[in-house]
Amino acid sequence: MSFTNDVKKDILTYEYNDEELKAELYGILKLKLELIIRFDGISAEIKTASLNISRRLIYLVKKIYKINIELKAKARANLDHNNIYYVTINDSVQDMLIDLQLVDEYFNYIDEVPSIYDGYESSVIRGFFLAKGSINEPSKARYHLEISCKSDSEVDFIINALNKIDINGKKANRRNNVIFYIKKVEQIVDFLKYLNAFNTMFEFEDSRIKRDMINTVNRCMNCDIANSIKSQKSIEKQFDDIKIIDKYLGLATLSPRLLEAIMLRTENPDASLSELSMMSEEVIGRFISKSGLSHCFHDIADIANSFRNN
Repeated sequence: MSFTNDVKKDILTYEYNDEELKAELYGILKLKLELIIRFDGISAEIKTASLNISRRLIYLVKKIYKINIELKAKARANLDHNNIYYVTINDSVQDMLIDLQLVDEYFNYIDEVPSIYDGYESSVIRGFFLAKGSINEPSKARYHLEISCKSDSEVDFIINALNKIDINGKKANRRNNVIFYIKKVEQIVDFLKYLNAFNTMFEFEDSRIKRDMINTVNRCMNCDIANSIKSQKSIEKQFDDIKIIDKYLGLATLSPRLLEAIMLRTENPDASLSELSMMSEEVIGRFISKSGLSHCFHDIADIANSFRNN
């Protein structure tokens, strides 16, 4: 089962009052409803791959309108052979759609979300998400939550409602649909909380924290390895500089400060500059800072390079 299905299942475990359930039904039907006009009347059909959503629709329609509803399953033609569920309403379809204000009394489609759902925005959006929402697995590299809508007005309704609680979603066009989406992980968590999907919200957060921690550890390890390689190359270069000076000039000709740096390095071939600085007082009888040692080895490199160039 996908994480999207887990979220939708989680949403359905929460208890809602009748007005909230009506707003949720409106949201589902607005994005999923298909009307079938026959010579003897009108039927409403909702097609979904989710048995849970099918059962939810049956529950909502029967609870709110006491209307009989049919459920049929048909196997997909593709290789997975999962079922597609057809929820069909044959009775009192026009009365139900007018009451939900999906259509007006002349059976004209109402595009804007009507004012009767003011105060029930979360329930409408819950219906939208149940109908056409999806969210990436929390283990994936990119976080993405979206709801595929039919029109700009539906996405604008979602954006305006969520802006009130500081969730700033975006709008994009994709083929014949308009997409509402969120990519910021903190706002996806807030959206799950907004839908009362508390169990999957905690699962999402737990997975995200674990993944971020693993990424942080990996970055630190990679940084340590890179620094170690860089430090080793620097040490090898210092020894090469010392050999060249010893061969062509003689170490005895160097100043005392450079000789002290060479003594520290030759006696501690694997130590970093920080470690050489810490042991300098014990080895040579005086403290040399890390920056002081760095200047010494730069001067040694300049002398060695003059012989390399010649």
